[in-house]
Amino acid sequence: MKALRRNWPMALVIIATVAAYANALANGFAYDDVFIVRQNPHVHTLSDLRGIWLTPYWPMFGTELGLWRPLAIFGYAVQWAIAGDAPWFFHMVNVLLHAGVSVLVWALVRRLTKSTAAALLGGLLFAVHPVHTEVVANVVGQAELIAAGATLLACIVHISRPDGVSVPWGRRVLLVLLFLAGLLAKESAIVLPGLLVALDFVQRRVRPERRSFITYVRAMGMPVFLLASATVLYFAYRVDVLGSIGGVDAAPNLGFLRQEHRVLVAFRGWIEYFRLLVLPLDLSADYSPGVILPVEGWTPMVALGAAVFVGIGILAVLTPWFPRAGLPAAWLMVTALPTSNLLVPIGVIVAERLLYAPSVALSIAVAFLWERMELASVPSRSRRIAWAFAGVVLVLMAVRSFVRNPDWKSTEAVQAAIARDHPESYRSQWYNGYLAFQQRQIEIGSGYLFLAERIWPHDPELLNEIGFTLISRGQFDSAVAYLERSREITRWIPRTQIILAQAYIGSGRHHDALETIGDAIDLGAELELAYPLMAQSFEALGRLDLAVAGWNASVRSTGGGFWNYWSRLARARARAGDRAGALAAADSALARVPAGDSPVQDLLVQLRDEIRDGCYDGGGGTVVAGCEDPIGQWKLLAPLLLNPPRENATQSQNATPGRVEASPTPIGPSPSTIQEPTG
Repeated sequence: MKALRRNWPMALVIIATVAAYANALANGFAYDDVFIVRQNPHVHTLSDLRGIWLTPYWPMFGTELGLWRPLAIFGYAVQWAIAGDAPWFFHMVNVLLHAGVSVLVWALVRRLTKSTAAALLGGLLFAVHPVHTEVVANVVGQAELIAAGATLLACIVHISRPDGVSVPWGRRVLLVLLFLAGLLAKESAIVLPGLLVALDFVQRRVRPERRSFITYVRAMGMPVFLLASATVLYFAYRVDVLGSIGGVDAAPNLGFLRQEHRVLVAFRGWIEYFRLLVLPLDLSADYSPGVILPVEGWTPMVALGAAVFVGIGILAVLTPWFPRAGLPAAWLMVTALPTSNLLVPIGVIVAERLLYAPSVALSIAVAFLWERMELASVPSRSRRIAWAFAGVVLVLMAVRSFVRNPDWKSTEAVQAAIARDHPESYRSQWYNGYLAFQQRQIEIGSGYLFLAERIWPHDPELLNEIGFTLISRGQFDSAVAYLERSREITRWIPRTQIILAQAYIGSGRHHDALETIGDAIDLGAELELAYPLMAQSFEALGRLDLAVAGWNASVRSTGGGFWNYWSRLARARARAGDRAGALAAADSALARVPAGDSPVQDLLVQLRDEIRDGCYDGGGGTVVAGCEDPIGQWKLLAPLLLNPPRENATQSQNATPGRVEASPTPIGPSPSTIQEPTG
């Protein structure tokens, strides 16, 4: 009972956290959760320790995107081993982790102030702040939660040491272990050494005097050496896994973040950081173009952002002389600077998840202000008004978080929320197009896609989607133009090469198609997608032996093949002079037609009759005069790129006579897969 009375503020922080985020347990897997958790084979087998610890964070394009977070993956694997494909369990872990981090914020502030009320207010503010909903309500936010928790715990260990500068060996080892744990969860933990120095200035363990500074450097030499060694070890493993420190391309859809105006865009982002921390009303999972546009000069917003950055920087530098004013600024500067695009491009303009650790600065600042009010002997009536105001603000923030949590219920819910809150985003119009396609409103859907492209014409996946749509409408030359632009942006995505090869085939550019298919295979494209395209090009070029081999490979790669692959194989064999083999392939095609699909059955019966009658026995594989090629009207057989379940594959691949045999289904805006920051 005595312990409960002593720690009641901690209990209150936990209760506030659970109250604000309890409804997140009803969320499913959304956005990056789908790829990192639900579809990640490394997560589903806890015994796959090499796959968990020594492979990139992203199961696809991992080295290109440049992320390595093995501790986070290990955590997901443990949860999967316990609960399997049960998202509520992962979300429960998120809520509990956030409660733990909020308690650590309270404990940190409690050690920096002498006021119980100030520490409680700081902890509650962090617990319910709406800017944290992306981290807490989305499963992959666990990486941020673990990194922040390890960093805060290390800070508490550091400031709780005995008076003086030196760090005992036990604490040195613990600091290194916590530092490595944070780094292995997310790269943002790299800021820990800077925070430790700032906290030492606040505690007056080091003063802005020459003698004090020399003493501090000597005493901290070994701890700094150990942290530096841990950093070198971490980066060595990171390079070994990724092949580089930061990957090839963290965000191909935002190329301007790697160009000369990146710093101006970064200054523009600091306005959003300040707004989201102080007035978190307008929140969004997406701050990409439309919401925030790239800048190429000193606009008023850029100048204001630069002023905010410089002001925070000045206050941070003044920490040794004015610790109460300087520490919040120093904390914000140290934690936000690496992910602000000022030092290195990180792949996003602004993301709320990146403000999780930096938001501790707000809790520290509010706690310091509250403590100052108490020390200033403010009248009790004014204190009651201040408490009432603080209570209202905290309740409103908790309600805002609670209301927003369901926005992360699913990928569709996230996209719908973006479209609702920020229709000016190109992703919003992309999502509107996806909805229109789902309702078979093809023209309307296409219009939305082109509108999204006008807002932001540099997203390779959007260009792929437009190209795919144009292919389905038989507009192959236009599709080539979009897809070649996409390839220029991301030459390392095999899907782009596959779709472009389809457009080349439709345009009659078969040599270009074969070269592009080869590039796709080199990049790791699925052979069941590449083989049918190769076979079509070889057949069109009159290389019938290679065409037959290609269609045979297509049949094998799909576990027995679809009727349309067998029909193409039948025609290719007939053209190559193998009438018996062609008839056998035609029979196989007929055997695979879904029951009741009489138009296709009639078509294949006609194909078999034409083969039997020798209609393909003309020289060079041409059709004999007076005969008809029943499948000659199919200008392109487009293998599906969306990997439908095997039980749906036959239906999805059914063709009706026309220029394009398989119509694509646009998949909507890509999740933040290609926007996850490297810093």
